[in-house]
Amino acid sequence: KWAKVSTGDFLVWGRSRLAPRQGFKSSLSSMEEEADTNPVAPRKKRHSAALPGRVLNRLSAVGSALSGFLSAERRLTKRVQELAQEPTSYVGGMVQKFVGHLLRGGGARHPTSTDMLQEIRQMISNLKGYLCESSELRDAWEYSDPEEMDLGSVVEAALYKCILKPLRDCIYGQLLDFRSRDGSLQALRQHQLTMSQQSLAELGVTAGVPDTPALERIQTKLTQMHQDYSPKKKETHLLKACKLIYEAMNHGSGKVYGADDFLPVLTYVLVKCDIVSVQLDVEYMMELLDPSQLQGEGGYYLTTWFGALYHISNFKPAMVTRQISIEAQHSIHEWHPRENRRSVGAFQNDILYVSFQEPFSNQKAIPVPAQMTAAAVCVVCSQKYGVSNPEAYGLFLVTDSASRLLAGDNRPQQIRSESLASRSITSICFVYKLKGEELAPLAKDDSRAPAQEPI
Repeated sequence: KWAKVSTGDFLVWGRSRLAPRQGFKSSLSSMEEEADTNPVAPRKKRHSAALPGRVLNRLSAVGSALSGFLSAERRLTKRVQELAQEPTSYVGGMVQKFVGHLLRGGGARHPTSTDMLQEIRQMISNLKGYLCESSELRDAWEYSDPEEMDLGSVVEAALYKCILKPLRDCIYGQLLDFRSRDGSLQALRQHQLTMSQQSLAELGVTAGVPDTPALERIQTKLTQMHQDYSPKKKETHLLKACKLIYEAMNHGSGKVYGADDFLPVLTYVLVKCDIVSVQLDVEYMMELLDPSQLQGEGGYYLTTWFGALYHISNFKPAMVTRQISIEAQHSIHEWHPRENRRSVGAFQNDILYVSFQEPFSNQKAIPVPAQMTAAAVCVVCSQKYGVSNPEAYGLFLVTDSASRLLAGDNRPQQIRSESLASRSITSICFVYKLKGEELAPLAKDDSRAPAQEPI
């Protein structure tokens, strides 16, 4: 659908690269119309006693397998949520600290909205990598086939609920503030008003456009998209809105329209809708969706919406919207290296969270490659925490069963991986502190909440 020719080329697409009507309809029809197009004929009820015992046993086994598969996903989701609510666990300490940090206005310290959203995405990726390789979820899914259940997707959705649900209003408030201060929303509204007075020909529209009832249905999908906190569910609503646009384009024409025809109609729809909310939603999805979810149809249409919004925001009366502008392609090209870097590094999990003096207190996120030693980590910590006598401090590993000072040549990432693989350890924390002071093991019933200093 769209493809990058090389690392230095722009994304290009056109009529020859996409047959959106056929491909789009085939993939989206399952969302809303499968039940309607395949009606089930009424059947006479049969008493189960009439079935042979062998058939009943087989049906029972199939039902148990399906039930077990769904139950495993529910157990996994529930376990992630339980860990996020436990302030003394590694996951709970990080989630509660991070959510509290942003709710108190921590996002405003970033220079741009992109930086703020990338910090949130990085936190989700780090926790997802931690949970997928740790033993803390093993009991919830060890009896399920990992190939049948996409562990990463289930954990990702659970983390959306733990992190993005409580932060949804806060994130949108910050996005609105960023975009109001840089003047982009004011320009968007002004150009929306100007373009609403143009004719279809001036907008480059050659296909059919949605009538008033169709526009209302599209706006309903966009409203649902805006209200959701999950970027994946937002993407689903966006695709449903695209489907409605294609239906309007082809209504009564008998002609199949392509990608070059879709963009002008999409621009027409955006001019008629709540464009500010859509602008914020598109930015939210582009930065918070897992990189692997941006490779298919959803990523293509999300990029197309971004291009249409960019065109409106930078509108000039002489412009025709039958292709993504060169400027928009530049902007998309700048976004994709960010997305590719996140994709490569999302599961390397080379971020080590180190506390100061006490477990889960004043944590700092430190990039620690696999071969980096504890002595090198201590040098970074001494600079981050501003200690005047670094030789008196050391890096401690604290678990729910023990606490020990790491030797200078120990490799924290290797020790962390070995600890996570052990069934006997459920919580770990790295603490940078004075060497002469003892630390008690992490207690499972310890009710202390983690300190809430910024990361």
